[in-house]
Formats: sequence, C-alpha cells, structure tokens
Amino acid sequence: MTRVGIIGCGNISRFHHEGYAKAGAQIVHVCDIRKEVAASVAARYGARASSDYCAVLEDPQVELVSILLPASLHREVCLAAIAARKGVVCEKTLTDSATASVEVARAADKAGTFFATAYMKRHFPAAQQAKALLAEMGEIISLYARSWQPFGSLWDEMLPAEYTTHPSPVIRNYGGGVLVCGGSHILDLIHWFAGRPTMVSGQMKSRQGLDFDIQANAMLWLPDGGIAHFEALWHPHAFAGYERNGWDERLEINTPKGRLDFYTVKWDQPEKNGALLVHQDAQTGRVTEYRYPALNPFHNEMADLLRRYEAGERGTPSAWDGYVVDELIATITTSAEQGGKTLPLQWQDKSSQ
Repeated sequence: MTRVGIIGCGNISRFHHEGYAKAGAQIVHVCDIRKEVAASVAARYGARASSDYCAVLEDPQVELVSILLPASLHREVCLAAIAARKGVVCEKTLTDSATASVEVARAADKAGTFFATAYMKRHFPAAQQAKALLAEMGEIISLYARSWQPFGSLWDEMLPAEYTTHPSPVIRNYGGGVLVCGGSHILDLIHWFAGRPTMVSGQMKSRQGLDFDIQANAMLWLPDGGIAHFEALWHPHAFAGYERNGWDERLEINTPKGRLDFYTVKWDQPEKNGALLVHQDAQTGRVTEYRYPALNPFHNEMADLLRRYEAGERGTPSAWDGYVVDELIATITTSAEQGGKTLPLQWQDKSSQ
C-alpha cells in the first residue's frame, strides 16, 4: 500500500486525497498553511497534520506526494520533493514559467524520480476513446478547441475592488487569467491528441483595471501540417454548453477519415453527467455517440498514477508534458504582446517528444 502525503488543501485537494484513498493508497500526512484545515482532512484518514510542507518531505512514511499549491510555489516544492526522493504528482500548471518547468523536468530526470503533471481531462473515458480512435483516423487536418467558463460579467459591469488591486486574487492563486486557468487543460489535450505544435500566433484580451486576461485566442500549427484554432474565455452566459450550465468546453478534430466532437463536463461537478464523444465516419456516414456514466475523472487519474507508481512506470502526463503546456502559454502570451506575430516554438527537450 503506497503511503501518500498531501501538500495543500485548497478546492482541488479533495479530488486527490479521495481518489488516492478510493484506489487503495493510505493518506499518512496532510499539510496546509492553515493548520486547522489540514487537521480536518487528516482526521478523515487517521493521518498526521502539519503546516509546513518540509514536514511532509521529511516524513519517512511518505512515499508519494501530491503538490496542490498555487503554481508560483510549484518550482520550490517540486525541487524539494525530488531532492527528498519522493514520488511527485503536481497539479497543473507545472510551474508559472516555461523556464522553471524545464528546471523541474530536468531535475526529475536526473534523479530518476516518478513525476506526473496532473491534467485530469485525459482521464475522461470519452477522451481515452477519442485517443484510441484517432490512431486509426489519419493525420489531423484541423482542430477547433475551446474552453468557455462561466465567471460572471467581467466585461461590462463594475469590477469588484479586489480584482482591480494588483496582484489580484486571480494572479495570486492561479498565476494568470483564463489562458492559465482554463486554457491549460485544453492545450494539454491539443498536445496529447495532435502532438507538439510548431508555430503559434496568439491574441489576448483584458479590461482596464484588471491584471489578468479574460479571453485568449491562438492558432497553432500542428506537426503534420494541420491547424488548431484555440479559444479560452470567461463569460456571463449561464445557459451555454453541453450541460447548459455555462460550462462550454469542447474539441472538434477533423481528419480525412472523419470527425470527433468531444464535450467535457464542469470540472468540480463531474459526477452529474458523463463527458460525450461523437464520432462521424467519413467513409460510411455512420455517426456514433459514446456516452458514459457520470464519474469523477480525478479518481481515474489518481488510480492510474498510483498504478504507474507502484509498477515502476513513468508518470503520465510527465513533467515534460507539463512543460509543453507552460511553453505554449508563454509563447501565446509573447505573440499577443507582439500583436499576434507568428512565433516558432523552441522546444527545450527534443528527446521527450
């Protein structure tokens, strides 16, 4: 039985510790700067509680840690966890810069550490089915990807005072606006389904008084010559999306042999509905809907990572996969600052492609 430490008890932490426990791991140490919050979670598992992440890394019982902190702290804690010879699962984004993510990935490689970047949307059964179908569908001609997330009206209403004070809570907690918070997952799926893009042209939009983006658009040239069209947006439309709850996140993937339409469900309420995949076969005209029971993809993710760790396999998505997303975010941002200039992507690790 693998013994797990949890570092950070924010909103996403329950998906990790509940997923590990469901998969058969033992939660032995829980940490948060709010000691009472850590103690509350720890009490569920008979675990130790602390307010200093170093205590988790110094705990000889802990074998695998989940790092669930703001991305600005990931580099420091990941490097310390690698040095402590712990297996590491780090929530997205890997760090808050591509340079820092390269440093973490290289450190994990050098130490031979089990390391995974937590992009849970790969673990929807619909996403797994899409990946399997794409293997037989030929090169991707075009890909349309969007992450529209309900966030009230940041566009035309009076802004809350906390959002107009720098650094805003969005920057403090997430390291960026919608490109980081919502777009990172979709960029990971583009990479997973289609490979590493070769060039990017990006645009980003904010509003006077805000220190974060509320819309990001990009064109990404795919390695086989296709084009991916990408948009991330915070919006006020409560009716939008597959579930009609404002969550409108989907990918359309076109190949010479057909089309896939993949629809996700709201990230923190995945037990309400299953993600949907629709396959249109260009040769037969047949349309197949893959509908799955509602489930928690985080639980699938934790079970898969636990299995890989115990089998001595490589963490997937890896630290280098996490770096890919952070490099895409950095290049889209730079392109937007340069008026949408098309920029080549300079990957700093060729061997992991």
